Amino acid sequence: MKKIFVFLAVGIILLLSVGVFVFSEDLSEGNGKLALEKDVEDFVKNVVEEKSISENDVKSVRQVDFAELPENVNLTNIDDTNLALYEIDINGKKSIFVITVSEETFKKTLSSEDYKRSFLNFGTEETVNGSGFLKTATGVETSFEKGYVMTRSGSITAMSTNLEVVDGDSGKIEIIIYKNGEPIGFGNSIIADSKGVVKDYDVLSYNTVEFEQGDVLSVYVKADDNILWKDVITMVEITTAD
Repeated sequence: MKKIFVFLAVGIILLLSVGVFVFSEDLSEGNGKLALEKDVEDFVKNVVEEKSISENDVKSVRQVDFAELPENVNLTNIDDTNLALYEIDINGKKSIFVITVSEETFKKTLSSEDYKRSFLNFGTEETVNGSGFLKTATGVETSFEKGYVMTRSGSITAMSTNLEVVDGDSGKIEIIIYKNGEPIGFGNSIIADSKGVVKDYDVLSYNTVEFEQGDVLSVYVKADDNILWKDVITMVEITTAD
C-alpha cells in the first residue's frame, strides 16, 4: 500500500504515514465522485500546493465515495463517518488522493477565529413622518438599488436599532433589511406607543440569512403614518468565513 496523507481542517495532522499518495490513472466522470462546495475545494487545493504542485495544474477536485474506491486505493480500518476522500486531477494525467474531514464536519470545525465580523452603519438625523430608507455612514440615502455592496459571501448575523419617537399614540415601526431590492425577512420591530428613545436588537445564526459577493444591502424604515420619528442609528452585523 502506498503512503497517504490525512489532513484535518483546523491544522494539518498526520494520521497515517508520511507522504502523499500519487499515482497515474485515466480520469473519467462519474464513478461515485461528488460535487464540492468552494471552501472545501479551496482547502484541498491548499493542501496540494504544500506538496509543491501549482494550483494552475489542478484541473478538478472531486469527492470519492468510500464505497467505490479506485482500484489503486486500499484503505482499511477507516471510519468514513467524519472523513472524506478527495481526488485531485493534475493536468488530466494523474490523481492525488487526500483524506480529510468530510464536508459537513469541515463546516462544523470552523471556530470563531475563522469568522470575520463587520458592521454596516445606517441612520438619519432627520425627523420623518411615515416610512423611508436610511442613509449609509457616508450620508447617502439608500434605496432598492443603492446600498453597501458585499465584497465577500457571508451571512447577516445581527441587527440593532436605536431611534426617537417624536409623536404618535400607538403603532409599529419596522426596520427592514433589503437585499438587491427585496426584503430578506429579518429586521427590528419597535412598538411606538409613547414618545421617547426606544431600541431593539436581534441576532441570527451563521448561514441563516445569506448574501453573495456583489449583493447590495440597504435598510428601510416602515412606520405607520401617524408616527413621527427621528435620529435613527441602525447597525447591521455581517459575518464572513474568509
